[in-house]
Amino acid sequence: MSHITIVIPIYNRAHTIKRTLHSIDAQNVKPERVIVVDNGSTDDSLEIVCEWSRREHGFECVICEESRRGACAARNRGLEDVETEFVMFFDSDDEMSPSHVADFSKAISRHPDIDIFGRTASLVNIAGQRHEAYFTSRSPVFNHLFRGCMSTQRVVVRTSLVRRVGGWNEDLFVWNDFELGARLLLASDRIFHLPGKPSVIVHQQADSITGVSFSSKAGQWEKTLDCMERYFITSGRSDLIRWLDCRRMILAAQYFCEGRPDLAEMLKAQVLDGNPSAWRLRLIYWHNRLFHRLTWLFARVLFAL
Repeated sequence: MSHITIVIPIYNRAHTIKRTLHSIDAQNVKPERVIVVDNGSTDDSLEIVCEWSRREHGFECVICEESRRGACAARNRGLEDVETEFVMFFDSDDEMSPSHVADFSKAISRHPDIDIFGRTASLVNIAGQRHEAYFTSRSPVFNHLFRGCMSTQRVVVRTSLVRRVGGWNEDLFVWNDFELGARLLLASDRIFHLPGKPSVIVHQQADSITGVSFSSKAGQWEKTLDCMERYFITSGRSDLIRWLDCRRMILAAQYFCEGRPDLAEMLKAQVLDGNPSAWRLRLIYWHNRLFHRLTWLFARVLFAL
């Protein structure tokens, strides 16, 4: 038995939740508790989970409901019932390999002073193509801001740390693990990177929080970045705002590539107005628009000049 609780929010995931729950049942080392929070599903999600909870699993199953809409509200509801030292937030359309909990449990036992444990994940897009989403403990804030290292599926975090930074921001409906991850990394530098092959598969869904289109949720991504900027300022880390501006320019490039040059130009104008790094940020925009990848590396080199 590990010292880990898994919290899973669900909303209309009857077509994927069985796969997720089956992968939890198959764990070599069981979590201590699994908390599933239904967020107002109108399909059979809740019924499927309730039926599953009545079976023998070797760990405690807790099923609850949250009427406030959004994955953040559901995750915060689940967080209320976490009694273990560490928590793993997992999504209802992804799956973990049989060693996933065991690997984290072993790392926690060997490194009791660490607050954040993470590892590389395997991402499968809508077309079925697979690539790796890397986790790293080196320059963690920078790498997270550009590469989203703290996405929910690939980290286990000390429960008290999540509560100390205020939990999930329920005002945000996109990039919420991106925003929480930044707060966690600013609050603790005790991070450990689990080596080895990915032990979680993230399945992209057209109707997920991130989805497959940025322009369909224009304004929401900017809201998250603005929220992060305010937090950086109040935390005395205004030096990180330049990386947020880079992310804004990457977002503008993605708007353009999705056929929305109007959104791209609007965001660019907002970022560049009076910005002392305007020429660098223009290059960031064009790099991502032309090459679509490795802009994080280009940004690091460019701002070192």
